[in-house]
Amino acid sequence: MLSALTAPLVLSPAVLLAGEGANSGSVFGDAVAAWHMRDGSDGSGNADLRAVGDVALGVALEGEERTASITRGGDGYAARFDGGYLDAGCDGAVNLQGKALTLCLRARDPSGKWDSPLFSKHGGHAVLTYNLFSADLGEGAVVGFELGTDWSAQPLRVSVPLTRIDARDWHDFIVRYSGAKLELFVDGVLVDEEWPMGSLRSGNTVPCLVGAEWSGEAVKAGFRGLVDHAALWNRALTDDEIVTLSGGAAHVALRDRQVLGPERTHLQYWRPRQIGAAVGDCMPFWHDGRFHLFYLFDRRHHGSKWGLGAHQWAHISTTDLIRWEHHPMAIPITDEREGSICTGSVLFHEGTYYAFYATRLPDGSQHLSLATSADGVHFEKQGPAPLASPPEGYDPLHFRDPFALLDEAAGLFRLIVTARLTDGRDGCLAQLTSTDLRHWQMAEPFLILGRVTDCPDVFEWNGWYYLLAEHCYWVSRRLEGPWVQPDPNRLDVLYVPKTAPFREGRRIYASWLPDQGWGGDLVFRELVQLPDGRLGTCFPDELIPPSHHAIPGRFTPVTGEPEMGTNRLSLRRGRGFEAATCPVPDDAVITLQIRPGSAALQYGLVVHTDERMAGGCEIRMTPAAQTVELLCRQPDGGTEPLAQIANVMGLENPFRIEIVTRGDIVDVCIDHRRTIIARCPSRSGARLGAYAQDARVGFESIRVHTIADEP
Repeated sequence: MLSALTAPLVLSPAVLLAGEGANSGSVFGDAVAAWHMRDGSDGSGNADLRAVGDVALGVALEGEERTASITRGGDGYAARFDGGYLDAGCDGAVNLQGKALTLCLRARDPSGKWDSPLFSKHGGHAVLTYNLFSADLGEGAVVGFELGTDWSAQPLRVSVPLTRIDARDWHDFIVRYSGAKLELFVDGVLVDEEWPMGSLRSGNTVPCLVGAEWSGEAVKAGFRGLVDHAALWNRALTDDEIVTLSGGAAHVALRDRQVLGPERTHLQYWRPRQIGAAVGDCMPFWHDGRFHLFYLFDRRHHGSKWGLGAHQWAHISTTDLIRWEHHPMAIPITDEREGSICTGSVLFHEGTYYAFYATRLPDGSQHLSLATSADGVHFEKQGPAPLASPPEGYDPLHFRDPFALLDEAAGLFRLIVTARLTDGRDGCLAQLTSTDLRHWQMAEPFLILGRVTDCPDVFEWNGWYYLLAEHCYWVSRRLEGPWVQPDPNRLDVLYVPKTAPFREGRRIYASWLPDQGWGGDLVFRELVQLPDGRLGTCFPDELIPPSHHAIPGRFTPVTGEPEMGTNRLSLRRGRGFEAATCPVPDDAVITLQIRPGSAALQYGLVVHTDERMAGGCEIRMTPAAQTVELLCRQPDGGTEPLAQIANVMGLENPFRIEIVTRGDIVDVCIDHRRTIIARCPSRSGARLGAYAQDARVGFESIRVHTIADEP
């Protein structure tokens, strides 16, 4: 199933336009200004263009270029820019107002440079209304758009890197502002979006220019290319109209794959294929044989909407953890006052799915809300809005992450909420109760932790109750407590893991691995329950990346005289340091058995290293300290800590270790009971190293498989 997140923007077959130029039946029919470049006249009769400098109108297009122009409602003619520009004046139709706008420009830069203004009513960032431009913003050339509203002196910006499009080809650039959302389309493909507040700025007295911008003091021009047509609407065009202006459904589908690439089918270490998108907090849910994963869809690492985040609930699901369906956005931002749709939970009761979530408002305050669904896919927000707000005695900036559960023994529903008391007790898990999931009453806090702890998750599993919050967990024999933190009290080094049942009594948790800020790649784990109630984690078998091409583990010595054979290595010196390496691919699944000698001081493995075991990511085991560490090896011989897990029992005994390397991710599972993961940018070679200090250590049954390429 294709979704609004992964599919081309095609909701129904587009109606292709025919004829010479705009007409009353075309998408351009109700534009407030539409210029079709045979001459400078506005097809809407509102704002004719005046040529300034080196620009020629009425350049006849031929062959496929002419056909493409007419197909989109153009007239088969273009304007050729050689540093000049077109001026539509500063009054009348070009002064759009309100909360809706669509801007369209079909253009080509044969040089592929795209380093100039394109279509603007500028005057400076504090006064601009709209600005389509191309420039290098410090991280490579982009085509971007800025929208100015009366909410902030800083305009909102959306953009697409030139590296994601064919820079020398024709492109249909369309910007749609619909009040709560700002979208940039290239050739019908949604490449970026933002979430504005306020209304379009009024009183902008600078001219609307094509191929230039007015800074308030002078005109900046410089576009050297062709423009087929340009247009403005004071409404948000429909999806089908955008497809039509972009050449039709088939062309949009082709461009979608070219710009965004194919969708990965394997979801371990996955992220949305949208440009600049990432996975945030995850909310797994199991019902009727299907594992649902709701997650916070992120752009700009929490930087969207002037830093409010503008997260929304995205949704994928599966019955087997292998084949996944991508669903429409479950809970999108639909009101400009929604600064972000925050983490929450889903509960099924008597034929209805209840999605409880928090909304962060522009003032930073947080409030609880509810959406419901009959099918678990299409949700509708419910009133009253908000469902609940921080009462007196609670910090209004900390009232989020509602987790709903049915307490059958008490005959009521509980809503457990990340909160902060203002009476000096600091962070707690607040609690609301209900008998109908609609009307909620504040109760005594579920647990007072003394610090704000995000994203609670409470569940019963084989007679034990568990509370996960942020990165720690507590155990109890009863829902009402007492709750005790075990040792270790962390499952992994991932962020805010949350869990859901899976078939055959299993339990899966989902989280995310950061990537240069908030949000990153999706990571799954399977929970392991120990006899004393403590929890461990391992790789879910279904989510280990598919691999092929087994490579023999043939080692060569770095130091010492190790015993070596196919799929076997023995570092045999009783004192000192000994090491060896073998070739491995960049992306691989590596499994082996480690047999430590008695009183081994330290031993480990290094991935992405070279023949001398310099650089790469070290997996260090220290039995006496019961620690496993991931460290980035530096060129100067030093190390930088990446991640560590403590209280890893049994490192002095034989155990199996699994390692997955995927891009800069190094993921490790120890003895099917503990996991550790990190990003390691150091990649000095394509070898696997093994070392031991002050003990004989065997590395046996070594298997190295190349991760299979995805489409």
